[in-house]
This record gives sequence, structure tokens and C-alpha cells, in this order.
Amino acid sequence: MAKVIILDSPSWLLFSPKSFLHLGILYLAASLRSAGHDVKVVDCHTVTSWDKENQELIVHKELLEECDVLGISATTANVHFGKQMAKAWPARYKVLGGTHATYILDGPHERFKQEKYFDGFDFVMVGEQEEGFITFCNAVDRGVRPSHAVLPSVPGLCWFVNGKLCRTPTPPLPDVTKLPIPAFDLWPGGFANGSGFSVVSTTQNVSVNLNNAMSASLYTARGCPYGCKFCADARSKVREETYEQIEEECKMLASLGVKCIRIQDDVLTMKDKHCRRIADILHAYGMMWRGNTRVNLTDPGLFKYMASKGCMELGFGCEHGSKKMLDLMGKGTTPEKNTEGIRMCQDAGMVAKAFLMIGFPGETFETIEEMKEWVLRTKPHMASVALFQPFPGSDVWNHPENYGVTLPDNAFDNFWQQGLDDDPKALVITLPSMSKEDLMVARADFGAFIDTNVGHRDRTRVDCGKPGLGTFGSSGADGAL
Repeated sequence: MAKVIILDSPSWLLFSPKSFLHLGILYLAASLRSAGHDVKVVDCHTVTSWDKENQELIVHKELLEECDVLGISATTANVHFGKQMAKAWPARYKVLGGTHATYILDGPHERFKQEKYFDGFDFVMVGEQEEGFITFCNAVDRGVRPSHAVLPSVPGLCWFVNGKLCRTPTPPLPDVTKLPIPAFDLWPGGFANGSGFSVVSTTQNVSVNLNNAMSASLYTARGCPYGCKFCADARSKVREETYEQIEEECKMLASLGVKCIRIQDDVLTMKDKHCRRIADILHAYGMMWRGNTRVNLTDPGLFKYMASKGCMELGFGCEHGSKKMLDLMGKGTTPEKNTEGIRMCQDAGMVAKAFLMIGFPGETFETIEEMKEWVLRTKPHMASVALFQPFPGSDVWNHPENYGVTLPDNAFDNFWQQGLDDDPKALVITLPSMSKEDLMVARADFGAFIDTNVGHRDRTRVDCGKPGLGTFGSSGADGAL
């Protein structure tokens, strides 16, 4: 068997590292274990730390364990930290996977498919690789050098020879109903206590303190059929796990002491019957839980049922309060529908969270004022405010010319800064309608507006007392399950 270590890339500056767990590495670990490999999952935040004074990642080399294969997953926001970690790791073969690798190497822009953007890694794998990564590790276990005969048999494998990209075809999407459930038991140190959400009002008008409740995440389905222009997962095939798989996952999490679940599905309420069945399973294991959905997938009866089965919060991809901006984003919704969804959730007794975005191409001071007016009219319980960046895979990334923007070279190191700084240089693109300086001023003003009029705003920075606006999670006081 090959000795394989799998971990995510450090995200010290994007969200509280203990708030969320990247489920993809646990699915990979489960598949490798079922194939007989010696697999270990490492929490990347236990082998790294953040130097606040010098604003840089520290990799603790003395904590890095030797292995045959090192698998690191990364998004565009943290891939530069993943590369730094890979360069220090004592492994025979170092492999990068995840959304960044997939959307760059399967994407339309040849100028980003260069070795310099993937330095530190011997190989890159694209697509969902629960099956392909097994083939790669099997070859390593047999003593076959991956740089020779085995390469054509590994789908989605990429490597560079004298600066030239070589690759095999991207694998088809796996049948999720045939995959083993995530290896939750391999997550080192157990799951963190404290959801960051201290008091919740429910349909019974009681308060629940969740700060001491162990929390975890799970998927019931992958993919999203909608076409939002800012999203890399837009129009992706929806694949549901079986109810037996989901129940097995809940059973394992309950046995590990987990009390709160964050459903990671993009659109949890897309199918009424499916959502009710999920609610029943979670309730049967005594879970308090939350999920995300769209405002066009709302039903008062379903919402009340979810609340009765332990759903404490729903997050809605409202994105904006301006009809102009919603149209430009391709949301297929309206400000009025956003308000309707938030209020329907509140009426059912759940916390209603609005995911909002500022800085999408077409943004102006006037549209931001429209969003403020929408917030005042709608009054969501919580808000998460993202500063738009053109993530690889999104329509803005794939077709920047349609939005009047230009993608700069060597900008990947800036994506993590989307919610942290007031430096206009942190922005990747310049909008035709607003300067970077004006957008940063508007963002700071809107953040203060949310703090005053909503109160609960997701924050990202965990290394200093000055919180910023972000996308991925929360600081200590303002989070959710």
C-alpha cells in the first residue's frame, strides 16, 4: 500500500480555520482507504501558522511527515499557500487538486496554463478524482514511476515537461451513489466546538446556545443547475447521494459527538420531497442544522417543516438589492423575490441570512444605494458581504471581454485579499463603472452600514482586531452552524 497524506491548503486569512472543513479531502481519503492504501488526513492549520507582523505563512517543517504521495487541495484563494506548503513537504510525489487546478487547466485561457503557476507540485489532477487518484496511488504502490507508463491510465492527470503542459482527458463525473461516505473519523483532533452562533430564536420562541456544540458539514448533493455569472459551479450537473448514504454519514457524525450540521449543498430546497427526507434524517439523529438555497426555491410549508425538524438557519443567495445588478449577474431573481424569501424564512421561525455581493461589473454608487434601501426594507437577520473577484470558472473569468474587464497576469496571490484590506491594489480587476479606490471606499461604507442596520455580518480575518468583509465564513461572534 502507498502511504498517502491528504490535506487542504491553509486559509488563515479567509475564514476562521476551525469553522469549516473541506469535505473533498475526506471523500478522497475514504476512497483511498477502501482501495487499501495507508491514508492520513492532516489539518493544514496544525502544521502552519500565520505571522501577523510580517503577513506571511509559516510552514513548520519539523511537523511534516514523510509520505509516498502528498495530495493538496486548493482554491484560487489559497493555492499560493498550498504551493508554499508543498515545497517544504518531504514527499516522493506532490499532487495538486481542487477547483483552482480544474478551472485553470480545463479553462479557456492558455496563458495561465504555465508551470510557474503550479510550481511546488510534480503533478496536477483536474476534475473530481475519487477514482482517478486511486489509480495514481496504485501505480506508486506498484513501484511504477508516474512519469512513465502509468500516465495514460490516470484520467485528469497533468504535468509539465520542459515547460510544456502534458495531460490526459478530464475524467467523467463519478456516480456519487457508489462512493464511500466521507472519512469523518480520519479528521485529526475531532470536530471543533462552537458554531459561532450563540443565540437563535426558533418557532417555539426559545433560545439555544450553540457555542459548546460540536459542528460539522456534509453534502447531500453536488452541483447547481443555475447560471449565475459570478459562480464557477454554474450549470453543473446535480447528483444526489442516496438517503442510506446520508443516514450513514449522520450516524457517524453523531457517534463522534457532532450536534450541529452545515449542509453544503448549493440549493438545498430544490426538491421538496428530497429536502423533507433530509430533514427527517437529521432530526432523527438530534441534529440542529442549517443550509443554503435560492429565493425562487421557497415554500412556506416546506420552511415550517424544516424548522420543526431542527433547521435553525437558511442562507439565501440574494447577492444584491438592485434589479440592474441581479440581471447583470444572471440571477434570474428580483429584489422583491429576495425580500419574499427572507421574510418567508423568518415567518417559519428560522434565522434568515442574506449573502450579498459588491463590486460585480456594472456596480455604481447608485446600485449600492439601492442595495442599502433593500436591506432596510427587508431586514435579514444576518448578512455575508462578498467583494467580487473573477474566480476561475466563472463566466466573468471565462469571458472577461463581455464585462469590459481585463484579467491580469500573476494575480492569483491577490484573491485571498478580497475581504481583508482597504488597499485598492488587492482588487484583481478594474470596473468600467467605478475606480478601485471608489469601490474600496464604497465597500467600507457598506460594511459599516450592515454592522449598524443588521448587526450580524460574517467576517474573515482571524489574525487581527480589525475585521474585514469576506465570503467564506465568520469570526468568533457572527457566524452560524
